[in-house]
Amino acid sequence: MGPILLILMAVCMGAFVLYTLHTSKRYRAEAIRAFAIRSGMHYIGDAIPKSLTLQGTPFYHASKVWNVIDGEPRGTRIMAFDCRVGVGKQSWRRTIIAVEGDGDAFGVMPDMTIDRSGRWAILYRPKDSIFSFRLAGLTPVEELGANLNAVIIGSAKTSP
Repeated sequence: MGPILLILMAVCMGAFVLYTLHTSKRYRAEAIRAFAIRSGMHYIGDAIPKSLTLQGTPFYHASKVWNVIDGEPRGTRIMAFDCRVGVGKQSWRRTIIAVEGDGDAFGVMPDMTIDRSGRWAILYRPKDSIFSFRLAGLTPVEELGANLNAVIIGSAKTSP
């Protein structure tokens, strides 16, 4: 094989990888947006409302936030979002669920950590837990939907 053919193959492979990453991120955003609409929440995009503080959690200095949804289904304010902490090879990503109030709505969710930040309970998988490497570190959309539904149902049970 000539060097031009090898270069052309490398460029095509790189373009395919970039296209696949872009498509999977877009699919994830659309799936999260659809879930938000179905559950009576709002898809915000790339900004966390100022009312949510992450101080005292590993996400306080998140370098990027995206796919933010926010709402009050059944009377309890709930947010969920994807975030990246750090930069470069040392960075890591997680999907976060935040519930305003005491956090009793989380019930029992195995392999999850609950932190407190102000009046918010923050639910996430710990940094050292094992994930499928589909968008490494982020909770699959189907699992996120199930977790949010459990929180919504749990929050309805704990509301006065």
